[in-house]
Amino acid sequence: MIPIKTALLATATTLMSCIALAGHHEKGDHIKLAAQPGQMMIVYHWPCADTDAGLKLIKEMIAYERDASPYPYSAAPAVHEDGALVSVDVHGSAESMENALAWQAEDATWQAQFAAMEAACGSADELTANVLMMQ
Repeated sequence: MIPIKTALLATATTLMSCIALAGHHEKGDHIKLAAQPGQMMIVYHWPCADTDAGLKLIKEMIAYERDASPYPYSAAPAVHEDGALVSVDVHGSAESMENALAWQAEDATWQAQFAAMEAACGSADELTANVLMMQ
C-alpha cells in the first residue's frame, strides 16, 4: 500500500509542478493594442484655461457618450505634456466614426456638455483633431 501512496504523491507533485510552470514563457503584463487595423483613431488636443474643470467635464462627456451614443466607440481622457486636454477616441470604422460625429452634432445633451467645455477651456477654435486610420 505504501508504494501506491508514494507513486500517487510523486505523480501529484509532478502534475502540480507542470501546472505551476505552464505559461512560464509568456509575459504576464501584456498591453492590448490601442486600436486594430481598419479602426479610426482621433486624437483631440485642446489647450484649456482651467485644466481641472475641463478634465472633470471631459470625463463626464465620455461617460455620457458611452451610455447614450448609438454608435459605440471608446474614448480616454488625458492631459498633454503642454497642459492641454486630450481625448483619444477609437471608432470601429470610418463609417462608424462619421455616424458618431453626426450623432454628437444632433444630440442636445452632448452639445450642452461641449458648451460647458468651451466655457471652461476657451474657444473651440483652439481644438485640433488628428484622425488616423489604423494599419
